[in-house]
Amino acid sequence: MHPSTALLRLLTVPSHAAGLRADRFILAQVSIPPPLLFKLLRKRAISQVLEGGKSLRMQGSDRVHPGMQIQVPSDLVVTTKDGKSPDSKQHRQEFAARHLPMLYENDALAVLQKPSGLPCQGGTSVKYSIDEMLGDLSPDYRLVHRLDRDTTGALVVARSRLAAAALTAAFRDRAISKRYIALLQGIPEEHHGTISRPLVNTGMITTVLAPTDDEHRAQMAKPAVTKYRVLRSGTLGNKSVSMVELDILTGRKHQIRAHCAQVLGCPVFGDRKYASAESTNDPMYLHLFEIAVPDIDVSGLIRASSKTGRVSVKAPFPASWSPVFKKLNVPLKSN
Repeated sequence: MHPSTALLRLLTVPSHAAGLRADRFILAQVSIPPPLLFKLLRKRAISQVLEGGKSLRMQGSDRVHPGMQIQVPSDLVVTTKDGKSPDSKQHRQEFAARHLPMLYENDALAVLQKPSGLPCQGGTSVKYSIDEMLGDLSPDYRLVHRLDRDTTGALVVARSRLAAAALTAAFRDRAISKRYIALLQGIPEEHHGTISRPLVNTGMITTVLAPTDDEHRAQMAKPAVTKYRVLRSGTLGNKSVSMVELDILTGRKHQIRAHCAQVLGCPVFGDRKYASAESTNDPMYLHLFEIAVPDIDVSGLIRASSKTGRVSVKAPFPASWSPVFKKLNVPLKSN
């Protein structure tokens, strides 16, 4: 049966799903292959129900909010395994486990796979965050690491108070190495190098300090150092792109995104905040591929049995990277 003639059913967004992309919320609620869902969204077969019974066709990038009602073909809808409300504790736990799969865990820390679209912390405009989701996974988890809302990859959490203090200090003292992979719009003139340009964060956006900036901005600026190396380059659609490995020696807000856009002149592909190009429905292609942290125990001390004193974890790339890898002739696996 064609989706437009199928009997429609309603999905109601629970409070804990606020802020998710519509496509990610629907995939968490219904039994449907992602390609089919994306096709239905393109064919405008899924819509939001408005007051008065009117409907508004949805895009996958739309954000959902509590109480929002979404119409989908009835044969796609599934109920929770226990038949309980989507706001039940068990459903929240299952929801968190699906969206934050475990990559590594010991008695002191865990590394989770962060998806795009979920902020790490709450705020005035955020009603559901990873920080809150951690409580549904385990009461022991403590957030010690942050990634931007649309950045994907490895996210570190602590499992004890002393481990949290040790990991927080390690992040502060730059004792943790992070290897990012990004797809950039354009190709940097120099294929490798180090960007050492102070950044000014105004709360909403981060900008590179310019020689003409006034004294007030100069005082606000913080040192920021990013190393980069071009791995591949080519075209995607009608755009020149490059796949770049990045290592940040400082941890400023939006550091990679600001340095790439404002210094290299090559913003991260899909970055709606720092790219000057027209709006796009593409996800942001910035992924924390590998992270190495101190191999601590629950007391926050390096394990006596540790051979290297470090734990290194790699995060698989999201499915959205597959066509990019194919186009740029990159092996379709983490390596």
